[in-house]
Amino acid sequence: MYGVLIFFHLLVSVVLVLVVLVQQPQKGGMATILGGGESVFGGGGAAPFMAKVTTGLAVTFMLTALGLVLVGARLTRPSVLPRPTPAQPTPAQPGPGPLGD
Repeated sequence: MYGVLIFFHLLVSVVLVLVVLVQQPQKGGMATILGGGESVFGGGGAAPFMAKVTTGLAVTFMLTALGLVLVGARLTRPSVLPRPTPAQPTPAQPGPGPLGD
């Protein structure tokens, strides 16, 4: 589940970056390289369509980020109690000396 969510989040983030780069700013941009988008998106241009796509992708990006936080927190839930330490072996008592004391 976590891996699928990460993949989807990365996919949405790359598409969001590309959509933002294609949008036409006030005086041109990468959208002018692709023909301005007027013939593809109708007479109104690409601005309203691309704004809606950007909004949808931004909301999806935020939801996947929130989902990653929630799933990640559930996977690594910290304990309130301290972890038990392994018992330390007691040091061996010295035996009788070589002379049998």
